[in-house]
Amino acid sequence: MIFRILDIETVPDYAAWTQGEPTYKIHMVPGEVGVRAIESPQFPPPHAHRVVAISYVDVFFDPELSPKYRYASSMTDCRWSRPTSKNNTEAATNLLANIDERYLLSEFGQAITPETHFVTWNGRTFDLPVIALRSLKHGIPCKWYYGSKDVRYRYSPEGHLDLMDFWADYGASRPMKLNDACRLIGLPGKTDMTGASIEEIYRSTISDPDVNLKATCASVARYCLQDSIQTALLWVRSRHHIGKVTTETYNEILDTFAVSPEIQNAIAIDWDRIKL
Repeated sequence: MIFRILDIETVPDYAAWTQGEPTYKIHMVPGEVGVRAIESPQFPPPHAHRVVAISYVDVFFDPELSPKYRYASSMTDCRWSRPTSKNNTEAATNLLANIDERYLLSEFGQAITPETHFVTWNGRTFDLPVIALRSLKHGIPCKWYYGSKDVRYRYSPEGHLDLMDFWADYGASRPMKLNDACRLIGLPGKTDMTGASIEEIYRSTISDPDVNLKATCASVARYCLQDSIQTALLWVRSRHHIGKVTTETYNEILDTFAVSPEIQNAIAIDWDRIKL
């Protein structure tokens, strides 16, 4: 069995989104009399998020092995294209964006097998619906998503475990942010960027030919993988937390991550801090 710990990065696709009326928050400004009404940014629905990066970490499970969970492999890819100066139009930009996104989603879907079980952070309401609906846009079948109810059923860990929702007792308590959950157990959390900064990074590379596109995509791919790695380690911690593995086995599982060159190249982790 393979547990695939998944993360995506996206930018808004405004062409696919009919925005509602703006909403405002009342804000008190220090040193001023009265209050201001400040417009609150609207977060696009899943279908209006264009996927620009996908990463995942695979953890292999075999009860006959010791440890029975172990790091297997990881994948990350980020791609977007800058139109040539002669064709730097909105239509050209959208065409290239569709080609890049279709490639990412197609490659992701082809890598899924019947043994794949997904683990995400907020993936039930974001990552998986985004992938499914953007695949709908591009005509990419998603039998893996609709073939079994377990992938979409909120209260079953089979097929898909949304770790954020699980630790929030499925809405009974307030959910944690990924960065906070990571730091709670000694992981570094967010490093040099956040999901909120991806759109600005994306638009700067599209509009400015002096920005190194290849290097920027590589940085975003690395950031995306960092989130997948840390979510995977949070999930491994959850196996110990709910009594699935002993403390000794938990530490042995971490060792399978720590010795991987892929992990070492992606993120610096103080393994002694997260061991028990």
